[in-house]
Amino acid sequence: MARKSRKNLEATAPKSTQHKVFHVGAYVRLSAVDKKQKGDSIENQQHIIRAYIDEQADLELTEIYIDNGLSGQSFERPAFKQLLADLESGKINGCVCKDLSRLGRNAIDTGYYIEKYFPTHGIRFIAINDDYDSANGNSGGIMVSLKNMVNEAFALDIGRKIRAAKQMNIRNGCFVGCIPPYGYLKSREDSHKLVPDPYAAPIVRSMYEMAANGDKVSGILGWLNSSGILPPKRHFYSIGVGSQKAANGHIHWNKGAIYAILKNRVYVGDMVQGKGQTWSYEQKRLPKSEWIVTEGTHEGIVSRVLFDDVQKLWGKSGKSSIKSAIRHNKPKTDNIFLRKVYCGHCGYTLRRARNSETRYTLKCETRQYYAKDDCVPVSINEAVLKSTLLTLLRAQTAVFTEPFPSSPLHKAQADADNSTLREVQSALEKNNHFLKGLYESLIEGDITDTEYRELKQSYEETIAELTEKERDLRENTRQQLRDSAKRTANAGRLQSISRISDLTAEVVDKLIEKILVFEDKHIEVHYKFTDEIVRGNLGNE
Repeated sequence: MARKSRKNLEATAPKSTQHKVFHVGAYVRLSAVDKKQKGDSIENQQHIIRAYIDEQADLELTEIYIDNGLSGQSFERPAFKQLLADLESGKINGCVCKDLSRLGRNAIDTGYYIEKYFPTHGIRFIAINDDYDSANGNSGGIMVSLKNMVNEAFALDIGRKIRAAKQMNIRNGCFVGCIPPYGYLKSREDSHKLVPDPYAAPIVRSMYEMAANGDKVSGILGWLNSSGILPPKRHFYSIGVGSQKAANGHIHWNKGAIYAILKNRVYVGDMVQGKGQTWSYEQKRLPKSEWIVTEGTHEGIVSRVLFDDVQKLWGKSGKSSIKSAIRHNKPKTDNIFLRKVYCGHCGYTLRRARNSETRYTLKCETRQYYAKDDCVPVSINEAVLKSTLLTLLRAQTAVFTEPFPSSPLHKAQADADNSTLREVQSALEKNNHFLKGLYESLIEGDITDTEYRELKQSYEETIAELTEKERDLRENTRQQLRDSAKRTANAGRLQSISRISDLTAEVVDKLIEKILVFEDKHIEVHYKFTDEIVRGNLGNE
């Protein structure tokens, strides 16, 4: 028999169990700017982390979390949030990054996680290239804070340069958007220049001509939908420009898209940009006086005379004059259900319409603007919807304030699971011990070769079954911890509901994913948290 290399044996030897083994998650992040930096690729970061963990006796890689194309200045990243959830559930108890800048480039928030969050939760954090390991008392200190500030300054400097370059392009009349306006395409020679779309440009021109000839927006809408003309997002997806996600649900034209086209100066060859600005990661819309307008940047689809004619007609009979008396006497209230309420039959957003100075109705317009067979009459009074939703939220609050777990069966089940887990672990240890002793028994002649093979197969099958059972029990325990954490978070979201008398846009956005309204006026609420009433009913069946 050939001798095995001692070097190979050492390379494949299992990690020592004399030290506490940390089950770590590898966190990998790459922003759009970092993609230009050598050595920061997703693959390279993973390679560095894997190589480092392989050399550490007390580290075991459990999961890899990747945020690709996301800035380090904000911690609103899906993979990072999942890492935090797994840390809190106990799936992992350590985090390894290539360097501190991969965790974040915001000095305050990055410092919070390194100096407060991780230590409080007993999490070991390692930044390889910065020689930082929270398990080492000599790591950290002023150098970590200094590096975090440098990383943040780097991100801010890059951000300023990007914004400055974008502003320069805007002022020079270059198109800086991702998707061009309907009717145009980006030039193949210069992506900052717009050229007419052979398919959509004639449609835009026809829309302007119909409006100039006195056709109402509803008439233009009927023509577009009856002719089978693809709406903007569907059109862009069909030519490989837009995404399927953006196109989903947009099977018809709507009045808003027509209004936007008939008011946009881009169709006479002028570029209108700089309508918004980002402050503290939030997009703010600027007043019209601050928009940047550059004339004659590209070929127009309609003449300036035609455009001006449509704007004049608009002022006389357009959208802005509808119910003007009501609007002047009583300002319109904010729509707290914006992009939250949908038709339960066709899936379209319900439009908010004013019935009087104080009463509003949310209604589905599919039958009115598309085809009567496409949907059924669906509408609901806004005040009724508010009252119903507030009642439902208060019912959820009442359930959340009950002691948790709500039944002694939960605790009994948890105790039984823990007892079973201990039994499984004990059985695993015994079977592993017996399996290790089999070869010795074979050498000493206590068992035959046939008995050795049969016993070995039996022990291995038993160990595999016990290992799977142990994994299931551990996952069940983790799930219970996750449920408890979610319940605590949901309770925090709902705790203020019982004290308010009316709903606000902030409360609706925080708690509600969407609301479906049906023909018989009943509603179906999709919460951003677990529906505890439904959950309780299912558990009692």
